[in-house]
Amino acid sequence: MKRTTYWINLLSAIVAMVFATSCNDFLSVHPAGEVDEEEQFSSIRGYRNAMYGVYGTMATTNLYGRNLGYGFVDQLGQMFGYDNSSELSYFVNQYNYLHSGVRVIVDGVWTSQYQAISFVNNLLRNIKETKLNHAELPIMQGECYGLRGFLHFDLVRLFAEDYGRSNASTRGIPYSTSFDLNNKEILTLHKTYEAILNDLDKAEALLANDDVVNIETAATSDYLKGRAAFFNKYAVAATKARVYYAMGDTANAAKYAKQVIASTSNFALKKLNSMADVKRFPAKNELIFGLYNNTLSSDIATTFLSQTARGTFTEARRDVEDLYETSAFSATSADLRYTGYYRQNTTADGLKSYSFVRLLESDAQITSAPLQGLTLIRLPEMYYILSECTYDNNKAEAIRLLNVVRNSRGLENVANAKVATRSAFDKEMLRERMREMPGDGQIFYALKHYNNAFIDYRGITVHQPSSNIFVLPWPEKEKEFGGQ
Repeated sequence: MKRTTYWINLLSAIVAMVFATSCNDFLSVHPAGEVDEEEQFSSIRGYRNAMYGVYGTMATTNLYGRNLGYGFVDQLGQMFGYDNSSELSYFVNQYNYLHSGVRVIVDGVWTSQYQAISFVNNLLRNIKETKLNHAELPIMQGECYGLRGFLHFDLVRLFAEDYGRSNASTRGIPYSTSFDLNNKEILTLHKTYEAILNDLDKAEALLANDDVVNIETAATSDYLKGRAAFFNKYAVAATKARVYYAMGDTANAAKYAKQVIASTSNFALKKLNSMADVKRFPAKNELIFGLYNNTLSSDIATTFLSQTARGTFTEARRDVEDLYETSAFSATSADLRYTGYYRQNTTADGLKSYSFVRLLESDAQITSAPLQGLTLIRLPEMYYILSECTYDNNKAEAIRLLNVVRNSRGLENVANAKVATRSAFDKEMLRERMREMPGDGQIFYALKHYNNAFIDYRGITVHQPSSNIFVLPWPEKEKEFGGQ
């Protein structure tokens, strides 16, 4: 019996949008309402289109195409802000989650992320039931398990307490493993992490031979190529490193970060002369997992490049010079990320502001389109995780690992005083993440992990760490996904 019309048709416009330049020849799907689920999954092409639909959903602006990248979550991380109370991001930077506009964003992230998870679950169900025998199906199954863990992990980082400050009864989130509208059980935080790792374990086994990670710059119909834009073997390992790091399990976090770093045929940190090749997708030799989306340039230009005066655009942190320690730059040590990521503006009022130019340098690039996608996991983060997990047992090695990243970015080794004690080292590691990762949507999670007081992007308000900041409110209509 034929099932209800398959969801992927509703995503055909998204798929066409996200993959327009690189995969147009083989991503055509039927218009909404024309294909039911039985027909969709009658061939391997249907499974491919379904996978592209999942990645296309993740790349939209509600999720990693803005809100979970350079937008909402990086504003929570105080990397960017719009210092004008007529703008919504003003209230985001203030952690005013009760503001009606902010609630719309928060609810949208929750709903869209669970929607993406439901698409993954439907794929998993059909892969398990199919009579097709094709080499790509186990790979897709592995990707789906990995994505389900990855997507739930970002939800739990936003909507639950930090694992390190939890107990056995701390609330987690609903963990969705089926494609239906039934309420999902709310797990404890510890059980949520167990479920995430269980999915990642399955992905690891299924993707054991998924060894080549690269980006295809020309259109291809080979699903097993261009694996950096799919949830590949090393994306699984990197996500496991993130999860174990969040849990405080330094041995396992180090184990999986090492697995990625050791794959030198795929990844390498090299001494750079500029950030041009690595600062955005496809981040040559450094991209572990990313998503195609070449439609974001106009939004990014409007957000970051429209004006230069404070209070007229989404500006970067005002302490950028201090963050990058520009006063200490020399002929042999200057951070390439400072000029690669930011442009300093001096306006008529004499006040400096900084434009974020990592993703796009000018309006002219809207049409030249250097931005082809999004970087979700990059190699430097694996060095940070491994360094932090090594410090207590081998301080010299931990500092060496940090210096590998610094050296690749044009800097000399870190001053000993900055890493002499664990507290000093942690402070430096947070600053290093802030220097490396603006636009990646990761700094809010770092602030939550370290749980120390922090200053806002203006250098004005000091925020004390609290659940009111670090745990986003669940949607009022959360009953759809396991309400209470």
